[in-house]
Amino acid sequence: MNAAYLTPAITLFNEDGTLDLASQERLFNNLIDQGVDGILVEGSSSEFFAMPMNQRREMAKFAIEKIDHRVKLIIGTSHMVADEIISFSNFCLDAGADAVMILPPYYFHFGPSALLQYYDRLAEQIHGDIYIYNFPDNTGYTIPPETVLALAKMHPNIVGMKDTVPGMDHTRELIKVVKSQIPQFEIYSGFDDNFAHNVLSGGNGCIGALSNVVPEICAAWVRAFRENDLAGIARGQQTIDHLMDLYAIRSPFLPVIKEACRLRGIAATSAGTFPMPSATVEDDARILELLNREGVQ
Repeated sequence: MNAAYLTPAITLFNEDGTLDLASQERLFNNLIDQGVDGILVEGSSSEFFAMPMNQRREMAKFAIEKIDHRVKLIIGTSHMVADEIISFSNFCLDAGADAVMILPPYYFHFGPSALLQYYDRLAEQIHGDIYIYNFPDNTGYTIPPETVLALAKMHPNIVGMKDTVPGMDHTRELIKVVKSQIPQFEIYSGFDDNFAHNVLSGGNGCIGALSNVVPEICAAWVRAFRENDLAGIARGQQTIDHLMDLYAIRSPFLPVIKEACRLRGIAATSAGTFPMPSATVEDDARILELLNREGVQ
């Protein structure tokens, strides 16, 4: 059974707020070496919302150069100004990114007709593949499956969607409504523990942040699906279910994911953008307890 696990890569910073490109390259190489199927940079795990545009372009250019088509590269180009999205998206695509991913407008809630108009305008002016990003916990509303289907029919360059919802209700409807008419449309879950349910329902897999920390476990889970290894699939589900506790150590969870990467020797620091809190000694103890419990060194 086909399946894919993509990593929404964290952005690694020095303590002074500049990009830690040495650690970032180490992260990319580790993800690829461990077998993930693709990398998303400047998604919701990246702190894009607190990065100036010149830094976002620097990160995008660096990712394109270092990943170098070894795996699929998607770049998140979300912004509150549509013209900035179009400009940044075309910059990334022209430089060699495989696709871009775009959130709907946030702060205000928009209905189906406004969302249709929004993505229609973007898709007309962006000359490459686009993934829609549905994240209702952060935007305040969800994108209806019927709207996604209408957009995919209007624009062949709208090729897929990341659906970051806790359960599978909305994702299941997306699969039923959209993939029944456009089978090649890609639908990914945004929470790691929904990976198996997504694939078994006819989706394409997951874009989950735990793969920053344990890409070897996520890649093994994908292999179990491809080899029809039921015991391996169950083992992957149970391990990820336990590791989901990493998300609950603190809110927002990003400092914990970064600190876990530091503890595993991938990142030099777990520094983030202001006002993102820093991980604590108590966080370290809980992270190590969770990783050790699952045999992760």
